[in-house]
This record gives sequence, C-alpha cells and structure tokens, in this order.
Amino acid sequence: MSKKLFTTIAAGVALVATPVLAQSDMAQRAAAEIQNAEELGEDGNGGIFLALAAAGLIVAGVVVALSDDDEQLPTSP
Repeated sequence: MSKKLFTTIAAGVALVATPVLAQSDMAQRAAAEIQNAEELGEDGNGGIFLALAAAGLIVAGVVVALSDDDEQLPTSP
C-alpha cells in the first residue's frame, strides 16, 4: 500500500469517526447546576464592558484593514 493511499484512508476514517465519538460523549455528560444565577450581571457593568470590547475590536480591525503598508516585497525577475 502506498503512503499516499494510507494517509487518505486514515484521514477519511478520522473525519468519519470524530462526530460519532463526540456524539457518544455528549450522551454521557450530565448538566451542571447553576449556582447564584440571580446574581449574574447584577451590577450591570458586564454588558457595558462587552460592548466596549467589541467596539474596540471593530475599530482595531478597520485600522488594520485600512493601513497603508508600502513594503517593498522581493519579486522574482
């Protein structure tokens, strides 16, 4: 058997087996109890922090996307 064929078969088996194994693992897991759920977000600062973090990431993404890089990359003759 050639190395390429063996690699292809191994990759195919891995792709098929992964969801099956994950599904069987989910059946054995039990739900965890939520303690003090009424206290989550009680101070109201969690939403503001998340919004500021998202806005910062959006601004950083726009700055990176619009930055003008005039790098002289080597070209082949």
